[in-house]
Amino acid sequence: MSLITVQQALARIYTDSKLRDDFLTNPDVVGRTLKLNCVEIQQLSKLSKKEVNMYASSLRYKRLGEIRQLLPLTNKVLGNELNKLFFQYAQTHLPQGNKKHLQDAIAFTKFILNTVIKDVNPDWLWDIVKYEQMWLQALDNQKLLMHNRFNYPVCTLIDSLQAANFAPKSKQKANITIWFRLSQKHRWHHLTLPVIDLQPIKLKIF
Repeated sequence: MSLITVQQALARIYTDSKLRDDFLTNPDVVGRTLKLNCVEIQQLSKLSKKEVNMYASSLRYKRLGEIRQLLPLTNKVLGNELNKLFFQYAQTHLPQGNKKHLQDAIAFTKFILNTVIKDVNPDWLWDIVKYEQMWLQALDNQKLLMHNRFNYPVCTLIDSLQAANFAPKSKQKANITIWFRLSQKHRWHHLTLPVIDLQPIKLKIF
């Protein structure tokens, strides 16, 4: 048996609920699509539906716990909605690489930003998600400089969220936040600059 092949197959089975149901219903056909041989299919088909579903559920909740820790402000603003979004995301996304939890959280922020959430309140939620996404990316790359644009005074929002359990009120105020460090060994710093709306100059020709 190929341990890597079996592990990859199990990862997909535990992540994708439809694939999991198909495998439990017809392990021979689905097993071949997962590049499993006859012995591997026979071994995995011995797993009961209850065992597979319980383990898949425990993995999702473990990932959700890591997501909440890595995205504390997004979790605070979204509340129970974060759980719903994560379970949608987890149906088709599986973290890869050495920094699985970090990569999982970054991919989840991209999923949130690309998902239409009905009745979004507050609408500065997107800025909070983008801000935490940038910090996670800062931890995961070797760059010395990064930047992003926000529609609200994101630093003020974050200070309010960290100091209180209620959603602060804020007006739109476009700004650019720059993350920088002197070298990969130094800590990150960030600077927020307002976006100046320059109006075009109209010239009158006499």
